[in-house]
Formats: sequence, structure tokens, C-alpha cells
Amino acid sequence: MPEPLRPMSTGQLLDHTLTIYRRNFPLFVGIATVGPAAGVIFQLITVGLRSVPVAGRHGARPFAGFGVPLLVGWAILLGGMAIANAGTVRAVAAVHLEQKIAIGRAYGALRGRILRVIGIFSLATTISGLIAGLAAFMFAFVLAIASPGSLSGRLGFGIGFGAVIGAVAVFLAIYIRYALAIQACVVEDLSVRSSLKRSVQLSKGSRWRAASVYIIFLILAGITNYGFSYVSVRTGLLLHNRFAATTLIYAAGFVSGSITGPLATIGISLLYYDERVRKEAFDLQLMLASLDPPEMPMAIPAQA
Repeated sequence: MPEPLRPMSTGQLLDHTLTIYRRNFPLFVGIATVGPAAGVIFQLITVGLRSVPVAGRHGARPFAGFGVPLLVGWAILLGGMAIANAGTVRAVAAVHLEQKIAIGRAYGALRGRILRVIGIFSLATTISGLIAGLAAFMFAFVLAIASPGSLSGRLGFGIGFGAVIGAVAVFLAIYIRYALAIQACVVEDLSVRSSLKRSVQLSKGSRWRAASVYIIFLILAGITNYGFSYVSVRTGLLLHNRFAATTLIYAAGFVSGSITGPLATIGISLLYYDERVRKEAFDLQLMLASLDPPEMPMAIPAQA
């Protein structure tokens, strides 16, 4: 019988995330591989573009020879990450209902929603990135005007580092408003616009919890990625083969991304259900939906 949905504290949310992930490790890692694979493709495109000789007038690469492949790589990256997130969301829903689900079935359930999922992820990322970039630019611009001669050495490095941290904080503050949009699209079959609006509505009052989920699992992902990268680099140095060393680095990023990638999405999916339980009595709705419809009373034949 499916476990009834109940409101959870942040600690319970994180604990439940790790429990679901541990019990269904092959499923979630298998679903998550699409995102890191798209990341590897994007890296290969950017590395390939750096090796292309400069062409065009005045030593500049024409847009068709540089910008178009970069845009294609960026589209592949966003699409892969969005699809992996949506597949994970579908798997979490199945796990909640104690339904058996395979990797192919999780992705097959997204039929008719893939373009919407990609649109949601792209819009949320672009909006958050533009606002964060604008905030960092304005900070640097105002500081440069106020003290034009002080942006050098350690002070300049510290200011630049602070601007980057501030930009990341602004990005996260904007992005968590739309953090539940993919869940709304997959579970409720909403349009792009409706999913974004639904996320803003559901996330009110709990955005700090969404931020906590992202920050904790991003730190864990960073530590894991550093460990895999360190081992791959040291191993590559021992091989004395540049191609093998580069392959190991890409493989390390792929493996670490596949292992840690699902965690934040599982946590945010649980937060989506938690908010619906708190605000819409979603547990009651789910139980009522699972009940068999009442039997119709038998007709009594009319007396002659």
C-alpha cells in the first residue's frame, strides 16, 4: 500500500530523499545519465571550437563557424538536463505510489511533454541567469566608478569573487521561484506558462527550503566531482597519454554527474508533494482517487 503523504520538515525531506535514492539507486542513476551525457557533448563542442583556426576578416571567426555550433551545444545541454530532470520526477511519482517503473518507461511517460519540459527549464534558467548577470554587472560597474584605481591585486580578486558569489545567490533566489515547474508539468500536465505560474504559487513560503535542498546537494555534487576529477587527473598523469587523460576527465565528470544529479531533483519533487499536502490536502485527494467508485444500487423491477 502506498505510504500516505504527510507534511515533512526540511530534515525529514532530506532524509526521505536519500532513502528513496538509496533504495532505487540503479533507476535514478540510469535516468540521470542523459544530463551528464549532454554535458560531455557540450564540452566536446566547445573544445572543438577552440581548436578551429581563426577565419574571417580581421582575424575574427564568423558567427556561422563559431556561434551556431555553440548554440547547438547549449541547446543539447539544456535539453538533456531538462529531460533527465523530468524523467526523475516521473520516477519519484511512481516510487511514491509503489509502482514498478523502468528507465524506458519513465522517459516514455514524458511523451507529449518533452518540448514543454525543455521550454520550462530553458526559460527558468535564462531568466535567472540574465537577472543574476545584470546584478553582477551593475555591482562591478558601480564599484569601478566609485573607486577606479582600487580594482587590482588581492582587492580586485576579492571583489570579483564576491561578485560571482552574489551572482550565484541572485540566480538561486530567482530560480527557486520556478523550481517546481517541471514537477507541475509532469504530474499535472500543465502548459509552460501555467507550470511556471503554478511553481511560483506553490513555492511561496517555502523557498528557503528549496534553496536548502539545492545548496546541500550542490555542495555534495561539488565534493564528489572534485574527488572523481582528482583521481582521473592523477591517473592520467601516470598514463603519459594526453588522449587517455582527457577521456578519463570526461568520464569522471559523467560518472559523478550521473551519481549526484538525481538528488536535488528528488528533493525538489518531494518538496512539490509536500507543498501540495500542506496547501491542498493532496494526501486526501490521492486517497480518494485510489478508492473504488461506489456501486450503483440495483434497479428494482416495477410491479405489474
